[in-house]
Amino acid sequence: WRNVSINYALICLIVNTISVFFVKEVVDEDEGAEKKEEEEKLTLLESAKLLVKNKYYLMIVAVYILTYIQTGIAGIGIYYMTYVFGNPALLGTFSAAQMFPMIVGLALTPALVKKAGSMYKVNLTGYCIAFFMRIGFIIGGLIGSIPMMLTFSVISGLCVSPVTGDLNALIAATSDYTYRTKGKRIDGTMFSCSSLGIKIGGGLGTALAGMLLEAGGYVANAPVQSASCINMLKFMYLGFPFITVIITAIILSRLKVEKANEDWDREHAVEKA
Repeated sequence: WRNVSINYALICLIVNTISVFFVKEVVDEDEGAEKKEEEEKLTLLESAKLLVKNKYYLMIVAVYILTYIQTGIAGIGIYYMTYVFGNPALLGTFSAAQMFPMIVGLALTPALVKKAGSMYKVNLTGYCIAFFMRIGFIIGGLIGSIPMMLTFSVISGLCVSPVTGDLNALIAATSDYTYRTKGKRIDGTMFSCSSLGIKIGGGLGTALAGMLLEAGGYVANAPVQSASCINMLKFMYLGFPFITVIITAIILSRLKVEKANEDWDREHAVEKA
């Protein structure tokens, strides 16, 4: 685990260093200073009130929470591979089947959004397809078909990756919505939804994983687990992601912040730059 952490840290250092030195924010200096000054005038309470009044902000926070609850639950993968498949080494294969499609999907996201004309269409379509892929994943798990599970896991990972790639852009659009409707700039505070969702979701996911394992009768280091524990492991690894996909898809179907901004501009005769 230590060596894996060191390798990840080195990769992150390289990638983040590239971002720091080569990614430049294109903002007019006067406009940027004006935004910062305007936001600093707002108290924490005033900013919080603006946040909770923005339904799109709350939706994005919910997406983050669901994503990281699922990440916490996914930590039981090692138990699933050990006690259901009897081969803990399979965890690496399944992790790769989730990670690499995500990387490919992230790279394709800008082109997909450009072609579709909006993040909304790409995100919702991806999750609708992922809904059916998760059904295939569950069936594969119930019949014990590893190739079937891996195949549907790869396709599902590709389908949900655009949301991961464009969430920050959605946050920016949500901040613009607050500015349009309330006349206040809270860009910095608006981006807190990511850290808020990660902390809440990560904490809940980890705690929930432990509680569900205990409820299923998991016995640490036991060579064989009870039938109730095996059923719980199947629910957590197969069924829980399916539930989060459904809930996230419902949220995404209502996350029409791009259209809301366009409608506001149209109603107020705002010309696009």
